[in-house]
Amino acid sequence: MTRALENSSWTAESLEVLERACDHFGGFQTWRALHEIRLHLDRLSGLVPWLKGNGRTFVPARTAEIRPHQRWMRFLNYPDPEHVGVFDNGRVRLERSDGAVVAQADEHRQSFRGLAMNRRWSPLDALYFFGYALTHYHSLPFSLFEARLVGLREFGSKSERLSVLDLEFPADLPTHNRRQRFYFDRSGQLVRHDYHAEIVGFFARGAHFWQRQTRFNGFPIALTRHVTLRLGAQACPLTALHATFADAEVELR
Repeated sequence: MTRALENSSWTAESLEVLERACDHFGGFQTWRALHEIRLHLDRLSGLVPWLKGNGRTFVPARTAEIRPHQRWMRFLNYPDPEHVGVFDNGRVRLERSDGAVVAQADEHRQSFRGLAMNRRWSPLDALYFFGYALTHYHSLPFSLFEARLVGLREFGSKSERLSVLDLEFPADLPTHNRRQRFYFDRSGQLVRHDYHAEIVGFFARGAHFWQRQTRFNGFPIALTRHVTLRLGAQACPLTALHATFADAEVELR
């Protein structure tokens, strides 16, 4: 919270929204104790995975180990049973079971510039995309204090009023893009997240709905992530990405 309080862009009203969200996600004590989240994928589908080669040029990992505080994630048995994939704060590498590195990239985001972003994904490409996405998602809402507040507004009907935080992230944060929007209900639950997945392409502007949120060790995990294409603030019917998880585990220190 310190960085937000030092940042003059944050108002008392916006801090109240974010603090309520943090309470809903188990509070700062749970966040500080969080060590690792393990996700077990059930199914991945949608326009973006299909365009990028899901099942053809890459196969999604079934188990992900995520350490949000370190912006670190490991895919087990990826891209095959003899290897693992590691995302480490923007860096990616593929390792054999004995720890030998077989492929790596320290600045992999740079490889998506220009026409290269239209390519189908290799295992290293998919590792980068899902690595930054999952580490960022599972640091929310606590990591939002590091962002700059652009605006706060209300969205929806009176009976289903949502508080919308429009934020700008630091340039060194591995995420979809710098400016994103977060929709919280009255209880503090994060129900929607808008962004532009820059490495996918200009069209990849999504409305990401956090569904089937289930508590594991006091920490809510969205077991269904449904992303539709978006025009402005309007969510469109076309599914950009749909991921369902069979189970999750949360390890606290």
